[in-house]
Amino acid sequence: MKIENLALDQIRPVKIRHASPLLFIHGAWGTSQYWKNYLPYFADQGWEVYAVNLRGHFPSDREEALAQVTLEDYLDDVEKVIRHLSIEHCALIGHSLGGLIAQKTAENINSITALVTMASAPPLGVALEVQNDLPYSGTIIKNMWGMMNMKPVKPTFAMAEQTVLNNIAPEERRAFFDMFVAESLVVGYQVAQGYPVYPSRIKCPKLVIGCAMDVVAPVSMQRGLADFLQADYIEYQHFAHLPMLETGWEKSASDLVKWLDQKVDAPRAAKDSRA
Repeated sequence: MKIENLALDQIRPVKIRHASPLLFIHGAWGTSQYWKNYLPYFADQGWEVYAVNLRGHFPSDREEALAQVTLEDYLDDVEKVIRHLSIEHCALIGHSLGGLIAQKTAENINSITALVTMASAPPLGVALEVQNDLPYSGTIIKNMWGMMNMKPVKPTFAMAEQTVLNNIAPEERRAFFDMFVAESLVVGYQVAQGYPVYPSRIKCPKLVIGCAMDVVAPVSMQRGLADFLQADYIEYQHFAHLPMLETGWEKSASDLVKWLDQKVDAPRAAKDSRA
């Protein structure tokens, strides 16, 4: 479906069993394809599910000034989708950059019913370190060149193999890499510098998911985020940065079903029984 310039994936089950729809938000370089396993899984469990493609991320409309797009623009995209669909009572599930967007959206819209972040970017900023075993130095140089030319940047396949795709089977990595799209340099700068989130303004239940094999958003970062948000925390030993796509993804999905049942559906049912 399309909402103005934004393309969304949507599955509406024959029988809706949960009052809160789920809105999935992809991360940097991503698209709704990141959620290709989760959408039918959660729809089969009775949730109405949506996955947004942020502006400039195919199949959403091309954004000529993508390099200059800001986090505020992405927040506007998500809030526009929520308003247009009248799903102010949805649960937000955000991955990586999408996790930060989900945090801020849950802060801004107090009717959001749950906040889930997976391998999330933190609101306190990301320190860029040059390590010998990862090609970060070349990436920083490339990003600086992209900033000077105001062009969006996509990671090289070599970098992606050692970072985002490090837990994807080698023979499948190229197909996953082909899902990546270019990303805004301004957004990358904003994430690195830190973007303020005020946990006291987020009124819904919160869950942070960290993965021990993740070299992009390591578990130390995710534990700190859970403490910062005062959120529940799940840590997986066998996942890296893409727990919704890696082998065994069903485990993360089933755990999320249990958490949503416990934190969203059960309290709602108890409230309704007292009414």
